[in-house]
Amino acid sequence: MTDHDFESTVKRYINVLYRIAFNYLKNKEDSEDSVQNVFIRLFHYKKPFKDEEHLKAWLIRVTINESKRILTYNKRRPVFDIGKAAKEVYVDDFEKVDFSIELMKLNPTYSTVLYLYYFEGYKAEEIAKLLSKTTVAINLILSRARKQLKGFLQEENDE
Repeated sequence: MTDHDFESTVKRYINVLYRIAFNYLKNKEDSEDSVQNVFIRLFHYKKPFKDEEHLKAWLIRVTINESKRILTYNKRRPVFDIGKAAKEVYVDDFEKVDFSIELMKLNPTYSTVLYLYYFEGYKAEEIAKLLSKTTVAINLILSRARKQLKGFLQEENDE
């Protein structure tokens, strides 16, 4: 991978990977560290990718694994206010901010699957391959996540 290819890959995927990391880590700094570590691994990765989809799938999988690694490490550190972190999400418009805040209240698996399905346009079968799960499991996660998200949104509307 040339320097130009690497730079264009970073520009193309940095926001996607950041949002996935943020779904797990719930704070700006750890999410940035996670994404940085992923791109460092990509820089040192020597095998060629089959195509653009293979590269994207690899980046997403490595981001999820890196985020989980950071979560495990952070269990020894104090917890911070999720409301404060939610305000720091990088999004394009206010509707997405509100949705992102609610999405972050979900279990990381739920929020990651919803994000990949709705924001990245992956199908359940593709998400299943990315997350090493069955399509049935992904559809069940999607169903449960939608139900839980709907509950959060209704609670907010009632207030």
